[in-house]
Amino acid sequence: MELKEIKSVRVVPYTIMNSSIGAIWAFIFALLILIFAGAISSALPAELRAFGGLITGISVVGLVVLPVGTFLLSIVESFLRAYIYNGLTPRLGGIKLALTGMEKVESFDIVSTSLILSAVAAILNFIYQLLAAPLQWVFFSTITSIAKTVEPSAVSSMAAVGSATALGTIINIVLTPVMTFVVSFIVIAIGLLLYNFLSARITPIKLKLSETVDGLVSIDGIEAIPLGLITGSIAALLGLIVGIIALIILSIAGEYTAGILILVALTVGAFICTFIVYGLTALFYNVLAPRIGAVQIKLE
Repeated sequence: MELKEIKSVRVVPYTIMNSSIGAIWAFIFALLILIFAGAISSALPAELRAFGGLITGISVVGLVVLPVGTFLLSIVESFLRAYIYNGLTPRLGGIKLALTGMEKVESFDIVSTSLILSAVAAILNFIYQLLAAPLQWVFFSTITSIAKTVEPSAVSSMAAVGSATALGTIINIVLTPVMTFVVSFIVIAIGLLLYNFLSARITPIKLKLSETVDGLVSIDGIEAIPLGLITGSIAALLGLIVGIIALIILSIAGEYTAGILILVALTVGAFICTFIVYGLTALFYNVLAPRIGAVQIKLE
């Protein structure tokens, strides 16, 4: 078992892969919406069939718009995420993981991995807040103009609202990234702690790695079943903890049966959903990697 650190991620392959997988999931989601809309449309009475047809038509358009829109938005976010990660690793260190035979991810270093990932999330959130601030001012200016036209006496009230909006914008820009960092660090650390505990007992993540000519490591494949099992088990354990808390609260309130149902639903449901999502994501990756290029990392 070797302790390795992901020093950097090659930006373009990561961006294309992440955006492509996001587009596939968006297409699946749009397809489910279409099926659901078709079922609703067929159940509507005759006088509302035109409305049902409109819903179905919008859903059909969503089969194209949603995947394309998701792909374009994911390009920006994935590019920024990889670029920020590469810029921070010389200062904060990268993701550290213990590999066996360059294929099994036995464990993660909790502190260093949580630190870099939460820092990336915080900076991304800071960028989003900076982009959202002008939109908030445009929205407020529009509302102010409408208020002056409809009710001139509301100008002083709108000025007070404007001051509150300005203060809220500043608070968002400063505090939201800080809260994002704190919450992300705690959540990621808990997830990694559970991974390290469960990987030896269930199964670790299994990868197919190969070295490229320029010294990088290519992630050629991800085994779907191990990824689904370990992530599903983590989700189930978290669901179990939340379910037990809910069971205690509901039992005190005299709703013991409801508490049991919630406990089972959170535990079993979390495992099944997470297993399916991560298992399919690994399959999508394995299909796309030979066609659009695998994610490449610098591993030392």
